[in-house]
Amino acid sequence: MSQLIHLIYSSAATRPFSRDDLTQLLVRSRRNNQRCEVTGMLLYANGSFFQILEGESKTVDELFGRIMKDERHKQVTQIIREPIAKRSFADWTMGFADITPQEADAIVGANDFFGKGQSFTQLGQGRAKKLLAAFKQGRWRAKLSGTTPATAETAIPVQPTSCPEYSFAYQPIIDARTREVFSYEALIRGRDGEPSAYLLRQVSTSDMHRFDEQSRTVAIELAARMGLSTHLNLNFLPLSLESSPTAITSIVSAARRYDIRPEQVVLEILERELVNDFDRFKASVNKHRGSGLSFAIDDFGAGYAGLNLLAEFQPDYIKLDMHLVRNIERSGPRQAIVRGILRTCLDLGIDIIAEGVETKEEYEWLRNEGIELFQGWLFAKPAFERLPRTFHLPH
Repeated sequence: MSQLIHLIYSSAATRPFSRDDLTQLLVRSRRNNQRCEVTGMLLYANGSFFQILEGESKTVDELFGRIMKDERHKQVTQIIREPIAKRSFADWTMGFADITPQEADAIVGANDFFGKGQSFTQLGQGRAKKLLAAFKQGRWRAKLSGTTPATAETAIPVQPTSCPEYSFAYQPIIDARTREVFSYEALIRGRDGEPSAYLLRQVSTSDMHRFDEQSRTVAIELAARMGLSTHLNLNFLPLSLESSPTAITSIVSAARRYDIRPEQVVLEILERELVNDFDRFKASVNKHRGSGLSFAIDDFGAGYAGLNLLAEFQPDYIKLDMHLVRNIERSGPRQAIVRGILRTCLDLGIDIIAEGVETKEEYEWLRNEGIELFQGWLFAKPAFERLPRTFHLPH
């Protein structure tokens, strides 16, 4: 019969890890270990890893067996493996500072990995706490090996899944009035930054809505770990509501879990995405607006519904389709259409985001018409696993 245990080990990295490297490692570690219900912590300091794994004995032992084969570290030393009465850690996290005794509480407390409390001093007395203290005092520090090249293909052990590995790039949405980042749109990418089309071809039709729901949790987690303080725009398949009762509630739960207010989250729905039961969709969306979520219609003007859609469903935002935006400064028909949309949205209290803006002339025409929110390569390109803090905004 399997029992609850913790296994603690230390190891030496085979190469230096940058902050970006560790952020990627953190996201993958959390995602993979949540799947197999393993909790714990991973610390990194001066080329040394120190890891605590908590879970069912069989699961932890199998995971540790695969970890020992990971070529990104050497000198793997099992410090302790023993039964525990209960878990000490509520989640999976990582510290990556050069930890000194004086910095210990501030560094560790910032990583929110305790079941209760936010400081090392509040961790229950036990083996894990004592070994953490030893690591912070410089013990269990292996020297950086550097003798075996790490391979980009080596991953943290992962449970079998029918979905491909993935991550996210983030592109800022700029408020031209305040000249600040208003939001970041999370754009799904392959593990090594491959475009979304390449990634989604690997997801079967039967898995697509489950994958859609799961991926939003990952996007929220990664953004939170990178210090998100703005809004966060997430793509959403409306048909997910028909296949999963948790399609929206899972978003709210993930946001709260990672200390993002639901009010920061904007769900983007493609205008052309078919909704079989529109009344049910609208009722579900309105129900969850009470939690603080906002909704946007993406690529507005690309589908057939157009302004008729706004008669039935009033989102918080619409994102103008980039084909309407392209060369708008010299296209009379596009200008007339956009002015009509602007007037309608003004009357309905809907904010407009102009996306796909690529030239100064497009920006200036749209800005002179009163649009304040912008997204496009003119301002900033999507950044893989980063929240771009700087952008270009024409004067």
